[in-house]
Order: sequence, then C-alpha cells, then structure tokens
Amino acid sequence: MKLYLYLFVTFATFFFSTPVFSQSEKITVTKEPAWITKNTIDYNKKLLDKDAADGSIDISLEKQVYLAEQSEYIRRSKKIISQAGVQNGSEISISFDPSYEQLTFHSIRIIRNGETLDRLQLSKIKILHQEKELSSYIYNGLLDAVLIMDDVRQGDIIEYSYTVKGFNPIFKNKFTSEFHLDYAVPVYEFYYKLIVPPQRKINIKNINNSLLPVVSTVNKQHVYEWRKSNIQPLHLQDYTPAWHDPYAQVLLSEYNNWKEVNDWAMELFPVKKELSPALQKKIKEIQSTYITEEERTQASLRFVQDDIRYMGIEMGENSHKPADPSKVFNQRFGDCKEKSYLLCCMLRAMNIDISPVLINTVTKKNTNTLLPSPTDFDHVTVRVKLNNIYYWFDPTIAYQRGNIKNIFYPDYQAGLVIADTTSTLTSIAFRNNSKEHIEEYFKVAAMKGSGTLKVITTSEGNAADEKRNEFNNESISEILTSYKKFYAPYFEDIKSDSLTFTDNNSTGIFTTIEYYTLPNFWKLDKDKVSKFSFSAFVVNNILRKPKEKDRTMPFWLSFPANYKEELNIELPEDWKVTESETHLKNSSFAYNSKFYCLYNHIHLITEYENYKDHTTREKAPAYFKDLSSFDDLSSFEITSGKEDNAKNKSDSTINNILSGILLIICFVGGLFWWNRRK
Repeated sequence: MKLYLYLFVTFATFFFSTPVFSQSEKITVTKEPAWITKNTIDYNKKLLDKDAADGSIDISLEKQVYLAEQSEYIRRSKKIISQAGVQNGSEISISFDPSYEQLTFHSIRIIRNGETLDRLQLSKIKILHQEKELSSYIYNGLLDAVLIMDDVRQGDIIEYSYTVKGFNPIFKNKFTSEFHLDYAVPVYEFYYKLIVPPQRKINIKNINNSLLPVVSTVNKQHVYEWRKSNIQPLHLQDYTPAWHDPYAQVLLSEYNNWKEVNDWAMELFPVKKELSPALQKKIKEIQSTYITEEERTQASLRFVQDDIRYMGIEMGENSHKPADPSKVFNQRFGDCKEKSYLLCCMLRAMNIDISPVLINTVTKKNTNTLLPSPTDFDHVTVRVKLNNIYYWFDPTIAYQRGNIKNIFYPDYQAGLVIADTTSTLTSIAFRNNSKEHIEEYFKVAAMKGSGTLKVITTSEGNAADEKRNEFNNESISEILTSYKKFYAPYFEDIKSDSLTFTDNNSTGIFTTIEYYTLPNFWKLDKDKVSKFSFSAFVVNNILRKPKEKDRTMPFWLSFPANYKEELNIELPEDWKVTESETHLKNSSFAYNSKFYCLYNHIHLITEYENYKDHTTREKAPAYFKDLSSFDDLSSFEITSGKEDNAKNKSDSTINNILSGILLIICFVGGLFWWNRRK
C-alpha cells in the first residue's frame, strides 16, 4: 500500500472510530415486536461441538422479515465451549446504514448454569464508523454498534436479539434477499420467517437444497417459514473457484424477470442527461482532436480510466445510483457505476452507441441461475458499438494502452446491458490477448565463482495492464526488490543491479529488463562437483498444486495464463547435454518444453497456456496426473566434470541407480573371478 493511502486509512479509521453520534439518537431499546414467532431453544445440544471453530458454536440463528413494516428481526444464541471462545466470541457487532436504517436492541444476555444475566446496557454500546472497505477506496457510511462483553466464561451461552427497520429506498419498496442454510461452521438450528402482504408476490428459488417453506395465512398476510436442524459444516476445498458456491440457500425476489431489473436500472442511468459547460468543453476537445469514432472512444476511455481516480461514496441510494456525471467530472473521482456512466454520457454526446452493463464479478455466467434482482450485481462496465461491432470496456482499469481492438476486458462472461430492448442477460465472449514472454539469460565466465542474470519480460493485454499499473503506483526500487524476491529462493545471495522498462502506447506492449549478479552461481555437492540447477522458474510458479486432490469441487486455475519462457545459459566452454522434449495437453492446459545445447549455450524453452479458469472435479484426476508428469520432467541441472554434464534431474536419478547396479554386478563378478583363481 502506498504511504499516502496508509496514512489516509489510518487517520480515517482513528477519526471515524470515535463515538461521533448520540447513542440515544442512533440506537434504542424496546421489547421484541409482536409480529415475530417466539421459538423455544434447546441449549443443551452437544452433538456438533466437536466441529466448532474459534471456540464457540451457534445454537440458534433466526431471521424474521416483515415486509409491510420493512423490518428484519435477528436473534442469535451461541455457546462458548473453550477459552478460545471467550477470547473470540465475547464481542457483539451489528452493522447498519444510518441513512435509512434504525437499529433497536431487544435483549443481550448470558445464560450461565440455568441462570439468566442481563447484559443490555445502552451506555456500553459504542457506535463506531470504521469504514472497512476504505482500503478498497469505498466509503459506504455504515455504522457498527459494538459491545465488548465483560465476565464471559467457558460454558456461557450468549444470546442477543435486535431489529433493523428500513429498506434501501433505491429499490422502491421491492424486496430481495437470501436465507443461508449452511456455513463453514456447524449450526444447531436455523429459523427463517417471511411475512408478505396479500397484494405482493414473492418469488422463491432453492440453491443446492430442496427445503420447502411451511406456508400459512395470518391476519391476511402470507407467512413463509423455514426450519433446519443439526447443520454440519461445509468446507471449501483449496483452490475452489470463487464462482462455485456449494452452500445451500433460499433466494427471494419480487422481481419477476430481468426486464424488470433492466427497467429499474434505466432510471438510474438515463440516456439523456444535461452536462455542465466544463464537461461539454472536454467532449468538444476530444471531438476536435480525433476524427474517427474509434479514436474518440479510445481517447474518452483513457480519460475516464486515468484522469478520474477510483473512489466510491456509496451511502444509502448511492449504493446503486451514480452521482451526476458533471459532478464526477469536476471532482475527478468516482466508483465503477459513476466512471461508466460518465463515459456513456461523453460518447453519447458524440453520437456513439454505448450502454452501461451490470456485472457480477464472482458468479459471472452463473448469475443466470439466480433470481432476477438488482442485488445480483457488484460491478458496472460498458458496451460500445462501433461499425456494427460490439466492444466491451471496463472504465475502472487504469493505464490500459494499445489499439482499441486489443484493449483487455476481463472474463466476466455475462452481463445485463442497460437498454430499452433488454429482457435477459447477454453472454460476453472472452478475447484472451494476455501474454507474457520471459527471456532469462545466465552467463558464467568460469567453472567456479559468480555469474550474471538478465531477464527481459514482454507483456501484452492484461499482463501489460498489470505491469503498467505496478510501475505507476510503486517506485523502481520497490519493484526491483519484489522481483529479486522471486529469484531469491533459487539463487543464494542474489544481488539486484538495475531495472528498466519501456511502454509502447500504440501497441500496448510493456517491456521490463532486469539485471542481477549471482555471487554463488555454482553449488558444490559432497564430492566437490560443481552443479547448477534450473527450471522454468516463472511457469513453475503459475501451476497450482492442491493439498486436496480427491476433488468434490472444481479446481481453480490462473486465467488468463499464456506464457513463453526461454532460459539461456552461456558457459565458458562447449557443453554436452542429454536433449529432451516434453509435451502435455489436456482439456485444461497445454505444456510444451524443449531442452537442448548449441556449443556453449544451453537452452530451455517452455510454453504454457491455461484454456479456462478451472478444471472440473471429474477431469481433475487427469490434470493432477499430468501435473505430476510435469514435476518429474521440468527440473534440470548442469554438472562440471562429467561426460554427460547437463540433463533432466529425473534422468540423473535413474542413471545413478543404473550405475549403482552396474557397480554391484562388477563387484560380485570380481569376487567370483578371484575365488576361481585361488
């Protein structure tokens, strides 16, 4: 993190963490509302205690929602089962948005040996403004009501209940939510209740479960209730893709289809918008400087990406409604929806066809399996139509360069294009133009002593964007130190000498050149033989090696990933090697390498590409098998003083075994000959 950001976050955290609001104005204490169902809780369950995490376990989790009053009642009971639970479970923290929500506590108590101890004291509840997303440049205005409980002991049951009243007005009294039915920790009891007025219709969808609600009518209100008991924990396997959500949940939405969501968004991103004179002047400046629509689009995109910094103030309605584009232009900052809408207004003023696009960066194309809802999305980008071809751009990605046809757009897979003709999600084809070409040149002048390393990295697409962003946000010395750490595990006492870079704005290609000194190029084994071990260092670092190979979930792969690594070693004399080639290919990746020597130059050329961001659990065994083959074939060493003095390490091991067997045969044969002679 940059120093100025660190200081800003530190100051903001200190400033906003002080109680700046009157507690009586922001939180209150009342009896539990009359409309809730009061459940009897069995506090003596112990079946799941062995699976508890952090020393405590949830006995009961309740959420009851009354749409007519825009109220959500929460009750939680948890048992402290160890001293770790005393440390980890003695804090109660409730978040709420003061711009439209009112927090009311009903009870906070400790149940100890059958005795109930009241712990609800308003004076001890602190209102903190912590802004947990500030490090991501998001200011959402949420408050935390925090109580640090005293005199908590092992075996205690902590129980509290509260109501949050008020829904975000941006949704115009349309309700969407979800009820989670399992977690990564065990829970003894879930209870969910939803009360719906008779004139309103709620859509319900089960994800990873078939639990149906008990439906009844009370005072003409439709009542839905879900109960589930003794819920075992569900743990994600390592390297599970973010879009794979195996947890059971019930989705709720008053939106009937994607068109209704689109119509809601159309009001937030109006096609016609009055622009300030300053913004109009900027638009005319771009129009007078650039002639074609492609050039104007690229200039406008670059302005929004680079000159409008990313910062979001997302309180209340601003969680989804963008600020006025003229305001964003003047203040020179905005979040994803504001940067995208500003770009839309600029290009529309130039009569260029452009639309905002709602994106879910986590679920991606799986968003289509959810119930239609505005809360299904966490990001906004744009789609531009130029010469009857659609282009997709993300205005939040800074420092993109190159031709407009090659500008990288992440693999978001699907989105809701905000336009008057939209009725469904649109699939977004991925154009993988991200590549890295790494050339590593080792040079050694003698069979003892030091050597040098020169690394040339040529990056395109997303790889270039990331490098460009890195060099714009960090100093050369910081970056060189980071690059040195990459090679440090392989080369003892490596010294970084210098780092240079070039950035081609027209092609978007970013090139870095690194220089290092290797004081101890050669390693001496126990027989005082000089050796140098090497492999495709960068490609090796890309490959994912799981701890859990018996997969029940898909396995995540780096994507996009397209690498060519050329390793060259210049030795002081001609060399002989055991040449080899390796070719591996399956449905997930392709790996090809060639190892050879020309006079005193040893070469290892490796190419690696992932075809997608995961391998399915069904195809994971084949992937792991190929990965094991790669491990056996990817490491090499050169050895001084032997006839075959450069080979694959696995070949070397086999040769050592064969040599040992031959030695034993010779020894036994010699004994036999000596005995015959005597």
